[in-house]
Amino acid sequence: MDISMNTSIVLATSLALSAVVLGASTASAQAARNSLSAQRVREQIPCSLNSSEIDSARVDALSILYSNHPLAAELRQEQGIPASASQVSVTPVRDGSLCRRLASQFNRTLPTTSRLAVLRVGSMYYARDPDQRRTTGIFADSTFHVLMRLGAALDR
Repeated sequence: MDISMNTSIVLATSLALSAVVLGASTASAQAARNSLSAQRVREQIPCSLNSSEIDSARVDALSILYSNHPLAAELRQEQGIPASASQVSVTPVRDGSLCRRLASQFNRTLPTTSRLAVLRVGSMYYARDPDQRRTTGIFADSTFHVLMRLGAALDR
């Protein structure tokens, strides 16, 4: 074997090893991106991201909060909620840790597959029970202390 053949073999081997390393690092980067994406989804669980559930929860929360019931008026006053529903900020919560903490405030354990519509309503949270036959939801303050627990309508 001459020197040019040895150089060719070394160069071919180097290129092959580089391709293997490059392929492995690309696969590793793709796996890391997939893992990060899955982690983001897990972080949002058990938050519901379904827009119809969020909209329905918004309607429920505002209709309860702005009803003529004296307890609702007292709650609005204590929490500094504006007198008009059009003046209060209502935003969906997508932070899984907040949704989990609020889900733990229900009087029962929710199934792990349940998704919970949680809203920030002014200074409070409204968590809507996924099983509307049991309860309708809860209002909690920023420390997750339940301020008002809402029951399901009784069938007569």
